Amino acid sequence: MLGRALRGGGGPARGRVFDAIQIEVTSRCNLRCVMCPVAVLADRWRPRHLPWELFSRVARAFPHAEFVHLQGWGEPLLHPRLFDMIRVAKHAGSRVGFTTNGTLLGPLAGQRLLDLDLDLLAVSIAGATPPTHGAIRVGSDLSGVLTNLGRFLDLRARRGSRHPKVELFFLMTKTNMAELPAVVDLAASLGVDELVATNLDYVPTPAQDTLKAFAPDGLRDGFARVLEEARARAKVAGLPFRPYPLDPEEVAVCEANPLKILFVSSDGKVSPCVYMGLAGQTEIPRASDDRCFRVPRVWFGDLGGQELLEIWETPAYRAFRQQFVARRAAGVVAAVMAAAGAGRTVSEPLPPAPEGCRTCPKLLGL
Repeated sequence: MLGRALRGGGGPARGRVFDAIQIEVTSRCNLRCVMCPVAVLADRWRPRHLPWELFSRVARAFPHAEFVHLQGWGEPLLHPRLFDMIRVAKHAGSRVGFTTNGTLLGPLAGQRLLDLDLDLLAVSIAGATPPTHGAIRVGSDLSGVLTNLGRFLDLRARRGSRHPKVELFFLMTKTNMAELPAVVDLAASLGVDELVATNLDYVPTPAQDTLKAFAPDGLRDGFARVLEEARARAKVAGLPFRPYPLDPEEVAVCEANPLKILFVSSDGKVSPCVYMGLAGQTEIPRASDDRCFRVPRVWFGDLGGQELLEIWETPAYRAFRQQFVARRAAGVVAAVMAAAGAGRTVSEPLPPAPEGCRTCPKLLGL
């Protein structure tokens, strides 16, 4: 999400410490999506809004951030001061956006977002038909979401505005993959600026693991054909379309880019990314290919008593980032060798990633 936002805005600004600061303004949600920790970990999930005092502490670092993304595991439009947060970030000179499930994107909310000159609005769906979408995003009515989104796009057009950029996000799973070409048609008819087909990149339990579309099984070739059809339809419609890959391939630095991006959870803890920063948890459950992992939550400071830039420069956080610096350097060397005909051999792996990253699908480019 953040990688797309930064590319869409022409890249990071020179001289700014952060490409992006991601802030979980709330861990509350009005849906119970089958793949989300809000629902899966409901017995120990702690729904909360980020207090304004902690947001104000983060905001002191906004002049150092190109982009501010106001979303984590919850629904941002539930926070009573979301519009104030957008205003503060815009005033600091940052571009601002968030991802929403679209259920609360009513007329008044849409007008206020346009008034504030929001830069990016991403709306998530999980199907081209109400039954498919509703079976995954439990509690959401696809027709209502599309009505809200269509009305917002109409209002943007009537104002003659190009902001915010509106992206439609489709979560690819085994149960809805066949509807992806129809989602392309739907996105084109709505007039969104881009369609992004994402993978299930956080899998808390084996039950969710069976949903992922990138699983290496007999469905792979069929899913590839669906993707090709979707690409063809998008090309005909003139719709920018970016599907995430179905085949894992290790990357030196994942798209979450902990070298230039950080995540602030709703309890004020500062983590490298949203996948390591589940608020209120001490361990983060992950499942992959019939294996279960319990990864300690990774955070390097608490905004309750520290400044964001102070946390960013702590020795532990710097050491964490240095592991990715080493991987990136090794990746550059390997690319140069490959271009020269030497190539990388199996005996020359990248330096290890931080332990908490090694079981994350994002490290495989997914």
